[in-house]
Amino acid sequence: MSDELYPMLARIEARRFPASTRERNCGTPHAQLPRDIHISEETNLPSVDELISEWLQFHVSLLAAPDRYHYSVGHLRTLFDDERRAGRLGDKVTVRDLTPQLQARFREWRTASGAGGHTVSRDLAALRGALTWAWKHQRIPKPPPFIADVPAHTRAQPRDRVLSMQEVAAIIDACAGRPDREHLIRFIIIELGTAGRPQAVLELEHTNIDLERNLIDPNQPGRTYARKRRAIVPMAKAVRPWVIGIEGKLIKYRVPVAGDERGPGSVFFERETKSIKTSWNAACKDAGVEGATPKTLRHTMLTWLAERGVPYEQRQVLAGHSARGTTARHYEHLSPSYLKTAIEEVDAYFAELRKLTPAIAGPAACPLKTQLNEAQRDEVIAQ
Repeated sequence: MSDELYPMLARIEARRFPASTRERNCGTPHAQLPRDIHISEETNLPSVDELISEWLQFHVSLLAAPDRYHYSVGHLRTLFDDERRAGRLGDKVTVRDLTPQLQARFREWRTASGAGGHTVSRDLAALRGALTWAWKHQRIPKPPPFIADVPAHTRAQPRDRVLSMQEVAAIIDACAGRPDREHLIRFIIIELGTAGRPQAVLELEHTNIDLERNLIDPNQPGRTYARKRRAIVPMAKAVRPWVIGIEGKLIKYRVPVAGDERGPGSVFFERETKSIKTSWNAACKDAGVEGATPKTLRHTMLTWLAERGVPYEQRQVLAGHSARGTTARHYEHLSPSYLKTAIEEVDAYFAELRKLTPAIAGPAACPLKTQLNEAQRDEVIAQ
């Protein structure tokens, strides 16, 4: 009876979930995936390393910020190597090897290395995500083992730091007149003007700017934004001068030529940046501002909008916390009333900030600065 039952169930499952549906839901065409395994091939099951590699290649590569997953995977593989040297794991790590004891040793090892609760939780989420993906794509024959998270009390509490307008002005003034920090002013203005996630702002290119419709669309072609959505945002008046006339990435770090002191007359070349933390921390130190991160700017603006009575729905859309249907996603931002109240209050914020610092009016004028041509830039990089 069982010999007849399983093929019948397989046919029913195939009718319920045709190939096109599975591909759409999983985000990866089945043709690109390795051959489906058979439950009877227990000895030939892929290793955990192989499952993680497939997950990185076919799923993570499509996400908006894949780097952090690779970072977590690196720690997982380091633990596997340590466990092999200790004789607790073989050359091939199987799903069965992911015991509660092994998971506990990973948590203890990461904590002892100085990683916070949120960081360790993210590492475990990467492992959990890879195994779940493998199960959904029939790479393993049964649901993966439970991957326990870190205790809730070990995670950092949500940051509620809000920058005062005086603090924001002080940070901007610490950058004014310095070509090597002009990119930080641009980042601050765009971050406050969009209330977006810092990573989304750092990834902005000139192709994301629609000057004709006065919109910023932070979504990158071919990227998947599963949970951390990115809203198309009308451009605040203070933002527009900071996005005009730029080719490529909007946020570029200016690197002075070797041996040339930093200052208004410095010769420099521009380099794309994936992180703003170094410049941010230096500017905050010069401004005497403590306990703030680039993400604090986002929290500051969303707090301002809430205090000014901007409707909850608009704040949700602006923050990327609201799931919208196809019609809204493709057409709502073209309506004159789209986020109208929110952007009016963003403009009001900048009007008050301008009273404290004139540096937000537009890119600083540095007549003595010289930008390297392409040949000079290559020569500097070669040094």
